[in-house]
Amino acid sequence: MHNVAFRWISYGLGLQPYPRSTNLCVYRLPSAIALAEAYASLVKSVDCSKKVQYATVVIIRNSSVIHDGATLDYWGIAWIPQNAERNGGSKVNLFDADNLEAATALLELNWQFRASRVLMTAHQLGIFEALREPKKAADVAALCGTDTVMTDKLLIACCALGVVRRDGDNFVLTKLAFDTLLPESPRYLGGVLDHSETLWWASTGLPDIIRTGGRGAVPQPPEVFISRWHEHWIWAMHGNAANGVGQWVARQVDLSDRELLLDVGGGPGTYSIAMCQRFPNLRAVVWDLPQTIDIARQVIERFHMKNRVAVKEGDWNRDEFGTGYDCLLMSNIMHGPGFQGEERLNQGMRALVPGGLLIVQDFLLNNDKSGPLPAALFNLMIGAYTVNELIAIIRSAGFADVSLIAYNVQRGSGIVTAIRP
Repeated sequence: MHNVAFRWISYGLGLQPYPRSTNLCVYRLPSAIALAEAYASLVKSVDCSKKVQYATVVIIRNSSVIHDGATLDYWGIAWIPQNAERNGGSKVNLFDADNLEAATALLELNWQFRASRVLMTAHQLGIFEALREPKKAADVAALCGTDTVMTDKLLIACCALGVVRRDGDNFVLTKLAFDTLLPESPRYLGGVLDHSETLWWASTGLPDIIRTGGRGAVPQPPEVFISRWHEHWIWAMHGNAANGVGQWVARQVDLSDRELLLDVGGGPGTYSIAMCQRFPNLRAVVWDLPQTIDIARQVIERFHMKNRVAVKEGDWNRDEFGTGYDCLLMSNIMHGPGFQGEERLNQGMRALVPGGLLIVQDFLLNNDKSGPLPAALFNLMIGAYTVNELIAIIRSAGFADVSLIAYNVQRGSGIVTAIRP
């Protein structure tokens, strides 16, 4: 409110402004009764023909108020004109303000963390498992060991999110929840929600990360999330791939004439499963660290794909990928400079037969590094290439026919393919 010029308007109340401020109109009053009378008179006395409207009325009770360096000790009333002139005479018209739609979207984005926290909380407390059968809020609270009133409020929020619905006094899981929020679901999102807890704490420390360039002061999540970090991360990869991303990748590439896919750093094997299910001629090998392969075996078994999707343990810092593959997938392992992408590509070149197809899927910034938002956020905490940067390093590794074949702006990820000469 600096550099604001106000009209001083008298309403015949015999009040004197105190102290004179360039930012606030303040009137001293002798008592609370006089305050009420003055307020009523103020409202009635506004000369609408002069178009003086008041955006803020401040009631100063019998206590000290500091404003612009002055201490005010009295009952008082103050107001700020809505149409106060500022910046050399330009007027702020709130009713006709610009960019309201964009501002509203920004506000909604700011508050979305609450919805995420609701999902994470319901998951951590076992709310969804408790609702395998319809229950009242009190029964859910008794089963989960939670407060009945707050459990009811949490369930209402889950209804608003579309994962729970009401049936009279009972709460019932929706089909979406049955498909994604129960551990027995093949598309279970529990790993995503568990991994999000770790990311939540890391994001809380973002100001210190930006100030120092290091992560030493980042707050730590509860021990259960620290000790199970790798497990949660791999199951989160499955949750992401099984609920849209894996299907999208499988639809973008034509592997109808390919026979053996190597899925490097394939995690839970979800991408390999989706591709083999789309292309009946295809078999796949998921190549990853031993502790990751343990989870991949569970996922492959869950989808009954053991006859088509095999696993192979390896460490790319010391092991070769093998040979004889006619297509190779690198999904979410090329996270920008610092992730040894060039060496991974060289290893991939040696694993592919001549004419073999390389498929790289990852978060990718646009070429002017202005977005999209998901890629920019991933880059902030991990890293990301631009489209042109990724194409350049693939070409420098000796691959031919390098091109971006698909880009998902909503997720901030793209697919680049190339051929081994």
